[in-house]
Amino acid sequence: MGDIAERKGMSADVMSALVTEHFVLQSAASTTVGEASGRASLYLSTVSSSLVAMGFAAQSSGLLGPLAAVVLPSIVVMGVFTTVRLVDTGVQNLTFLAGIARIRSLYRSMDAHAAKYFTPWGAAGSGEATQALAALAVRQGRLVGFYTYQNRGYRQFEQDGDSA
Repeated sequence: MGDIAERKGMSADVMSALVTEHFVLQSAASTTVGEASGRASLYLSTVSSSLVAMGFAAQSSGLLGPLAAVVLPSIVVMGVFTTVRLVDTGVQNLTFLAGIARIRSLYRSMDAHAAKYFTPWGAAGSGEATQALAALAVRQGRLVGFYTYQNRGYRQFEQDGDSA
């Protein structure tokens, strides 16, 4: 790696820093996904538990009203906070993925053979934000939010298998 970096005018220290930054960005992106999963699971568990509690409370007269008066506003407030934080972690994740796309672009330009191993996530020559969004998407379109991460991984596996 040192010879290629020196031909591109980069020292081994810069390459080491780039690799470290790539690792840090991957770790940070993973953390945002984990946090988003945890928050969404917590909120859905709260909603589910509250509905079950209100179902039991509906069986006794006079208990459902006070319980609903306490539980429903709490769920709404928690839902607002959860949504705000999920949007925030989504933006953070895209920022981290854009940084990774920038580093991968540099890796692709280092050697003629490197382009084969560091293929762009989106259309070649597209910007960092487009690359970051493409890293999350199975395919382009309005319904992309309904696809799961597992589908993305399977698609990547299929692409890797086709090129082998």
